[in-house]
Amino acid sequence: MKDLTGSASASTPATPERAMALLEDIDRYPAWHPEVIKEAEVLERDAQGHPTKARCKLHVERGPLTRDFDLIMSVHVDPSGTIKLDRIRNEPADAERFDVTWRVEGTPSTRIRVDLAANLNVPRLVPLGGVGDALAQGLVSAATRALASS
Repeated sequence: MKDLTGSASASTPATPERAMALLEDIDRYPAWHPEVIKEAEVLERDAQGHPTKARCKLHVERGPLTRDFDLIMSVHVDPSGTIKLDRIRNEPADAERFDVTWRVEGTPSTRIRVDLAANLNVPRLVPLGGVGDALAQGLVSAATRALASS
């Protein structure tokens, strides 16, 4: 198992509400970042309509790492500015982790930040340095482009 972490942030002229709406609409992720997010589907919602569980198919091809991930994610939406997606384990002994946390801040301009934390079953000799930051930067760039075009 190898740890993979990364973070990135960017400003956008969109309102914090528009940014949160884009990031909470998990079903639409493939429309704005199809290179990595091949499929996404909300499986469950809470009484307020916020997603609580989603299925995602990701394709990661960065440097030495090329891998597809079929993930079931728990989703926690804090309307004040945080969306957290955490991989649900397939079984109790499953040690792989893939967590994505979006943060939206609206002062003085809207800023989007994403943090990735993963523990992946990849060969020990595969170097992962910089892969997490590159993935995070790709996510933030795609989100800000989607906000600018809508």
